[in-house]
Amino acid sequence: MLYSLIYEQTEENPDAPLDEWSIHPSSPCTGDILDIEGKTNPRETIGMAVSFTIYTPVIDNEYRYVFKNIRIPGGSNSFQVRSQKVDDLNFIVHMFVDFKRSFDAEEGIAEFFEKNVPAGNYEIVIEGNALEGEKEVMIDFVATQTIKADEQGNFYHKYDTSALPDGEFTVKIGNSEKIITLMPAN
Repeated sequence: MLYSLIYEQTEENPDAPLDEWSIHPSSPCTGDILDIEGKTNPRETIGMAVSFTIYTPVIDNEYRYVFKNIRIPGGSNSFQVRSQKVDDLNFIVHMFVDFKRSFDAEEGIAEFFEKNVPAGNYEIVIEGNALEGEKEVMIDFVATQTIKADEQGNFYHKYDTSALPDGEFTVKIGNSEKIITLMPAN
């Protein structure tokens, strides 16, 4: 609650018109900073979502994936994790003290969702028990935030890919999305 008093919460306009927008570099490597820019209405607040899926191996009926140094921006944001072919999901954030939330699966799917996460760099662990006999678990991630356009309607945002795994991920701004392939770092 204190966080919501300190940071201004801005609601995105899902119907905001969006002119062409771009991402540079067009063929990024893990760790690159993406420059995202485009045009909408003056002072418009638009939503941005980054999503991807990973497949993590099951060892002794358990799965685990660790994000190191994941950067959460201030302001209106959300973070969603969805594990499939699992009995449960543990979401652990390493900070001064560990913050852990656990969720049981329904029909093999367990989900965690949090909004207005305080800004900062975190280490996040996703782990749990897989369904009996599974060799790998699919984990879907979606992180959202808002971007505010300037008085001419231009928006510009930098996105750090350091915490993302190699492979495809989707960037969605407003109702438009682009699929980006993240190459391994050199």
